Amino acid sequence: MYNVLVADDEPRHRRGIADMIKKLRPEYRIFMVKDGLEALSIIEDNRIDIILTDIRMPNMDGLTLIEHMAARKKPVKIVILSVYGNFDYARQALKLGAFDYLLKPLEAKSLSEILDKLDVALEKDRLSFQDGANLRRKLNSAVPVYEQHLLSRWLRGSSSEEELLEIRNLFPFLSGGFVMLATFHKREIAEIYTPQDFEELKVSFKSWMREIHQMPGPLLSFNLEGEDPVIGTLVSTAESLEWMMTRDREQFEQFIHQVRAEFGLTLTLGVGNWVADLYNEAPQSFEEARKALEYVFYEGAGRLVFYDEIAYNPEKPSLRMVSAGTGIAEALARLDRDKAARNLDVLIQKLTEGDYPAPAHLKDCVLYALVNEVKGSEAILRHEEASNFISEMEFQIPACESLEEVRTRAVHYLHRIIESIEQRKDNKSGRIINLCRTYLEEHYMEDLSLEFVAKQFFFSPTYFSSFFKQHTTMTFTEYLLRLRMDKAKELLQDGEQKISGIALSVGFRDAGYFTRVFKRETGFLNGQRKGKIIFRRSLIIWLFLRTNFRQSFHK
Repeated sequence: MYNVLVADDEPRHRRGIADMIKKLRPEYRIFMVKDGLEALSIIEDNRIDIILTDIRMPNMDGLTLIEHMAARKKPVKIVILSVYGNFDYARQALKLGAFDYLLKPLEAKSLSEILDKLDVALEKDRLSFQDGANLRRKLNSAVPVYEQHLLSRWLRGSSSEEELLEIRNLFPFLSGGFVMLATFHKREIAEIYTPQDFEELKVSFKSWMREIHQMPGPLLSFNLEGEDPVIGTLVSTAESLEWMMTRDREQFEQFIHQVRAEFGLTLTLGVGNWVADLYNEAPQSFEEARKALEYVFYEGAGRLVFYDEIAYNPEKPSLRMVSAGTGIAEALARLDRDKAARNLDVLIQKLTEGDYPAPAHLKDCVLYALVNEVKGSEAILRHEEASNFISEMEFQIPACESLEEVRTRAVHYLHRIIESIEQRKDNKSGRIINLCRTYLEEHYMEDLSLEFVAKQFFFSPTYFSSFFKQHTTMTFTEYLLRLRMDKAKELLQDGEQKISGIALSVGFRDAGYFTRVFKRETGFLNGQRKGKIIFRRSLIIWLFLRTNFRQSFHK
């Protein structure tokens, strides 16, 4: 499965391309952005294999995005989307390192062909990297590759009778002892070392482990197959672990600090219990060492952890607690960031009461709660935005390497969900207010009431009154009266209409009442002649009033 990012500033084009890819490759995970800046933000937190990007976009165009990717040396295939008139841009993109280009409007056949080419290229890259890694492992491994395979299967309890017999023949010196596992921080490795350099470092590390142990018995270190960068060490000794936990703990902790200082890597050591017969019981000690490594998810990496010293129950159920049980949903509904974070802490606290559960269980539960919140907010969030949130979280939360990172990531997504809800509500409120204004512009001459207009927009009168004033700075009655007075001023300018006719035209049934209200609101109504209202102020004053009134009306 590959991760694909579609960058296009036209929402319809962006959605259409994503839908076409989804039909052709249902297993692909798709991210959508509107420009290069958003693309870089997604790439920062996600592994992206393929980028389909338009050339012309605001903020950062497709060519600049390619340049950024080249500078970062990210292993990603970039396909440029170009219209017929932009061949020069497409050629420039290819020079910068783009994989290929497609012409817009995009056709399913062309997209299918380019996806086939991408599949072949990505698989070729994968095999090339794998072949190089295999070769380096064969050259650098202290234990031959086949023997590492046998040992890895044995510790996982997967060996056949023939393989167990072969292990006894290859390693006849094993008796009682224990398993120690060493692991490094993957992100640090990726930032500091090339794969070849790290393989060489692991070879040296195995030699250092022999020197540090100084144990009264044989020691065997090897790369644990399928769990890079984990190094397994079998220690065969008649001594119990007590001497190591007391006499050598400080020496191992100093070694961990030394690796950090000299190589920039965080080393964690997990130790399983001593067993009397390694041939038959090593898988048990291995599982305990592996659980000791998992425990650092809670207590922090870069330390020596003995299985006997931890309060850890990997079989503890995840509880799959829905978000409604923690108050997160209510906090999101109120757009309360602090309360959402506090209620997330409540969820994590409940999950970690007593013995700690397996990290995967805890992360699964937190992810489950977050996804529920996004789905519960789909009525407010755009479908595309909700889908992107879920795709990101399903990738990011399981990848967290500590409880603190889970919390930080989860709070980050809660804040982003609230921000999106706020934006959507603001936009929706603006649209509703504009519709209300339009409705009043068209119906001001009718017998309108707050209750009647609220019903037209499916609001309760109380809520509509508060909502209207919040977004116009006037009460509904004030707004309608100002609107009617403004319309009356326009009609009064010709000086020919009867006051009774103008009153009816702007929603007043009683001409006398209209006269009193108009004079009170404007102070400019004076005298009558032959039943007609004579406008006694200059036109300039009227225009000035009308202009200023309209400006304040629509702020």
